Amino acid sequence: MGKIANGVHKVLYFRKLGEASEAAKLVFQTEHSKSYTRDREKTQTKDGAVSGSSALEDEVSITALQSVKDPTFTMLEDSIVEDFPVEMWEVDLADKKVDDSGAETVTQFAAEYRQGYISEWEATNPTEDDPEVEGTFITEGIRQKGFVTLPEGDIDTLSYVFHDVLAEDPADDGLGAVNQTEPLA
Repeated sequence: MGKIANGVHKVLYFRKLGEASEAAKLVFQTEHSKSYTRDREKTQTKDGAVSGSSALEDEVSITALQSVKDPTFTMLEDSIVEDFPVEMWEVDLADKKVDDSGAETVTQFAAEYRQGYISEWEATNPTEDDPEVEGTFITEGIRQKGFVTLPEGDIDTLSYVFHDVLAEDPADDGLGAVNQTEPLA
C-alpha cells in the first residue's frame, strides 16, 4: 500500500543561474505547489480528427513568511526586477540515499531541478499578521530529476526526516543530533 507524502519534507533551494556559490533555501517556506499545463488541439481531417500538443508550461508557486534578513529573498526579488534567470531545486528530505563506502559518509536527497524566471513576486506587510511573500517561478525547458547534497548544517535546521525501523537507518537528526550522554531537559 502507498504512503501519503508529507509536504514539510519538500524544501525549495535557489541560486542565481551561473553563480559559483551554494544554493540556499528561502527561509520560512510555508507552501509551494507545482502546476503543469499542456494544451492539446484537434484538427479535423478527411480521415478523422488528429490531435497535437503544444509546449509544456511548468510553474511553481511559492509562499513564505518574510525574514528580517534573508539573502535568498533579496536575490529572488532582484531576479524579477533585473530580469535574470534562477536555478531552483525541490529537495525531498524523506527520500535519501547514504553512501558510506568511502572515507566520508555522503547523504544525498532526491530532487527536481529547474532553470527559469520569477514571473511574479508580492511581499505583503499586514498590521496584524506575519508578513508574507508569494511568488511564481516559470520553468524554461523541462525539469530534471536526480540527487543533491545539501549545504553543511542545513539538515539541522530542517528538522528531522522519516527513518526506517532497521538498524541501518538510525536517527542522526532532530533529537538524534543532541548529545545523548546528556539528559534531555
